[in-house]
Amino acid sequence: MESIEINGKIYLVERILSSNRNAWARLKGERIVISLPSRWPSHEKEKTAVGLLKRAIKAIAKGRWGCEGTKKIEFHHGQRLAAFGKEYEISLMPSKRFGKRMREGGIEVRVDERHPRKNEKAASLVRKALTEALMPHLIERVSDINSAHFRSEITKVTVRDSTTRWGSCGRDGSISLNFRLLFMPQGILDYVIVHELAHTKYRGHGPRFWGLVERVMPDHRERRRWLKENGWSYPRTDRNAGQMTLTECDEPY
Repeated sequence: MESIEINGKIYLVERILSSNRNAWARLKGERIVISLPSRWPSHEKEKTAVGLLKRAIKAIAKGRWGCEGTKKIEFHHGQRLAAFGKEYEISLMPSKRFGKRMREGGIEVRVDERHPRKNEKAASLVRKALTEALMPHLIERVSDINSAHFRSEITKVTVRDSTTRWGSCGRDGSISLNFRLLFMPQGILDYVIVHELAHTKYRGHGPRFWGLVERVMPDHRERRRWLKENGWSYPRTDRNAGQMTLTECDEPY
């Protein structure tokens, strides 16, 4: 296994093959794990691995890879989240069983205090409730942008609480977007929607792909830069509200 030194610290580089369609790199402790689609040609796997490793080294050297940027979203009692022009207050209520319901101005989640994974299960319910409430707005936004610029056949729109990707586009016309995007300025959400819809025309990130993005959104570079610098800090939270905290944290990637 290859090893490299970054800022005086030794990291192991591990390459793995998977059945996924995409390649990625993650930082797991002191290992840089690079995953490559097994069906790709050897030269493409090698070129992609070298590129991902270079980006990983740069990110680690500049202190950009860490748990703060890749952890699951934290929710707490009394927290208010703004999305699509509305504000949602989260209420976490001790109970003998788990449950959720929408109420005027917010979401109420019942939490079984006896359960060993109460934080994880309650956080999942909060995400599910918020996604259900916001999905009609998101689908409408995707449809509007698609109709205006792409006119592609979109089979479905889903939301995932990913810690590695802002979105994806399936070959079947399915669009998946990161949960955090729901709480960002609309211009940033629109950029990711445009990016994924452009993949319905061009699968890769070549000149034709970026040319299409440029025609639809001339200032996409500024929006992409904003997302890179600020995206993982969303949704904004007021950590002083309430007392009950729900936290999930993946290993940094």
